Amino acid sequence: MNQKCPATVIAVAVVLSAGSVLVGRRRDDAADAPGRDEFPGGKVEAGEAVELAAARECFEESGINVSVGPRLHVAQATSSGGPIEIHFHRAAPVDANVSPQPPFIWLKIENLTRCRFPPANAEVVRLLLTGEHAG
Repeated sequence: MNQKCPATVIAVAVVLSAGSVLVGRRRDDAADAPGRDEFPGGKVEAGEAVELAAARECFEESGINVSVGPRLHVAQATSSGGPIEIHFHRAAPVDANVSPQPPFIWLKIENLTRCRFPPANAEVVRLLLTGEHAG
């Protein structure tokens, strides 16, 4: 019997502030997408809401507390651990004066064209570059 492995749900915070977005770079020795750019995010824990996971992961990875808003996009991909379902949520910093922890930085949205994101991020990057994320 060929049973499909359930996808691991990943929550991602697309943090926007003053025309910039929070972006980091994965370590060169990362199991998935080494050296690629990323928005803060990670696995949703059992019983955890996707929005809460996005906020938790963002704080753990970047030191930025965020309020999480509407979902921007859902993408399907495959990681080294199997299938993943990535939920991208628009987010805003609770305090715009807090600086992110490395490797995260504030990047002007128009500079996203210089970044190398994994393919699953392509639609979110397109929404940001075209301004369609604001809707």
